[in-house]
Amino acid sequence: MLYFGETGASLAALAQHLGRPARPADVEPTTWLLGLLGRTYSAADFAAARHSWNDCARSLGRFHQTYDLLLTPTLAVPPVRIGELQPKPTEQLLLKLVNTFGLGGLMRRSGLVEQLAEQSLEKTPYTQFVNLTGQPAMSVPLHWTADGLPCGVQFVAPLGAEDVLFRLAGQLEQARPWFGRRPGL
Repeated sequence: MLYFGETGASLAALAQHLGRPARPADVEPTTWLLGLLGRTYSAADFAAARHSWNDCARSLGRFHQTYDLLLTPTLAVPPVRIGELQPKPTEQLLLKLVNTFGLGGLMRRSGLVEQLAEQSLEKTPYTQFVNLTGQPAMSVPLHWTADGLPCGVQFVAPLGAEDVLFRLAGQLEQARPWFGRRPGL
């Protein structure tokens, strides 16, 4: 829900920047859907979810009192090729229908929202919790598959410790250079 609400707020900011209401053609269909879903929740729903995430952020704060960094994979699955996570043709049609007719509430009541969220979290559970708690983090390609695809490793620092990540990135780049590497096609 927080992700949906944040996307809705981003679309409102986009409208301010554009000086006109944002339109579905201004963003990807999935982004528009997320913003549409964000508008189906109440402020009370959002505040309750924010309290839960604040608890998670405080827990990470306690973790960082003992440990400098949290190390996780970037993805919970092997690396994916560009475009692999794009909606399938039938999903694109559904997105178009939902976006055209503003059916976010219906989609929520149908249980499809939970299904989509679970599918998304299946692949990216580590990066999403960091994004929503506001922790500084970076993904570094420290391993490459036999197919030549980069495997990211995520480092999470305490709030305000972006400098630690920049220094670490420099040290890792010296130890295992990746700048000149390109994924296999």
